[in-house]
Amino acid sequence: MVPAMPNPNLLRCAVVIPIYKPDLDAMERFSLDYSVARLQGRDLYFIAPQGLDLSYYHRHFPTVSAVRFDDAYFASIKGYNRLLLNPDFYQRFIAYEFMLILQTDAIILKDDLDWWCDQPYAYVGAPWPDGLEILVNLDVFNGANGKRVKTHVGNGGLSLRRNAKCMSLLAEFPQATQMFLQTGSSEDIFFSIMGAQSMDFLIPNERVASRFALELKPEFYHAVNGGQPPMGGHAWWRYNQAFWNALLEQTPPSLSAPSPVRDQQDASVVH
Repeated sequence: MVPAMPNPNLLRCAVVIPIYKPDLDAMERFSLDYSVARLQGRDLYFIAPQGLDLSYYHRHFPTVSAVRFDDAYFASIKGYNRLLLNPDFYQRFIAYEFMLILQTDAIILKDDLDWWCDQPYAYVGAPWPDGLEILVNLDVFNGANGKRVKTHVGNGGLSLRRNAKCMSLLAEFPQATQMFLQTGSSEDIFFSIMGAQSMDFLIPNERVASRFALELKPEFYHAVNGGQPPMGGHAWWRYNQAFWNALLEQTPPSLSAPSPVRDQQDASVVH
């Protein structure tokens, strides 16, 4: 496998923020405010359904552009998985070598994107401590060639993806792609499992990935890494919030805090 070389004709990285509702709750708003402040100078984009009123987002995040996709992709988790398994999604951002998926329950602690983009990886996400194993029996692994594949990397909620490589992986395993599309199965499992079997899709090991992002058992990886914090985390207030609070420079709102007061414009959404 030959490491991918930077393409001087491409922009480096688009930060892509999926949204699907007319406003954010208190923890999401804190996370996005915190992350955007640490991503100054980056190209940020909301991806949103065609029918969503974006007044709240334009008002609170005026520097973030919006890219629209069909409403069906945001109506369910399965729909979202199908969006990220569609090569047309990556084609919309093909002017960039990379995209950083930043879901609204993820948070950026520090901007290490340039360093990560300099690495040879096609996909990086927070590790799964116990691993994830499935039987692969499609494409070149069909029939007697079926095998069980286990992976530890990684979660898609905060993930860095090399756009052209993601499109190539979807084409490399068309039967697996079609199966995941039909079932709406987790898109990050596709990239992790099938990427690990690819001839041209490099994923870091569990420990390296833990320097990029954390989700489950963050205290374990923090100790293994000598107390060095990751670039960010996903679902940070669901798994050991006290761990994350100690790394934050600001105090997050209480989980019981109500959502920010909405004005009449914020409350509207086109159905």
